[in-house]
Amino acid sequence: MSLAMQVPETELMDVLEWSEEHGRQHSTDHPEGTYEEGVNDALRWALGYIHTRPDEA
Repeated sequence: MSLAMQVPETELMDVLEWSEEHGRQHSTDHPEGTYEEGVNDALRWALGYIHTRPDEA
């Protein structure tokens, strides 16, 4: 089975930059979430299973 990204590359790059900035600052917008939840949300969004961007949740 081949999966395809369902969001534009520009949006993926925006979210990637958002996550990298938080990594550099050792900060988070979601202190109640876990790393695994964030990975799950990002992949579900990129694959089109959910429509809310991870940086807008």
